[in-house]
Amino acid sequence: MISMNIFSKTSGFRMTAHALERSQQRCIPPLIIHWLCQYGSRKRNNNGTIICYFDRKSMRLIASDVGNIVIRRLSSLMDAYLVIAGDQIITVGHRYKRIKNF
Repeated sequence: MISMNIFSKTSGFRMTAHALERSQQRCIPPLIIHWLCQYGSRKRNNNGTIICYFDRKSMRLIASDVGNIVIRRLSSLMDAYLVIAGDQIITVGHRYKRIKNF
């Protein structure tokens, strides 16, 4: 198994064992998780966790850094999200519903 706690050095977050397992099961590569930590929009939940996801603004930021072609090629992976509690990434997954901002 690949140690994915490289995120603690680059983004300040450590991945739990659950998050490592889910990212492998759901085929979410470390690059997407890194981009979610860096560029993703964040929404605070009632239970104290934070959801990071890609929206139009974050997609434009990534495209300005890496280019539109890369975004088009990885578009099937851009529906990913992750849940953060404190300094740990608890889980990662694919969005099937819209995240509503109130």
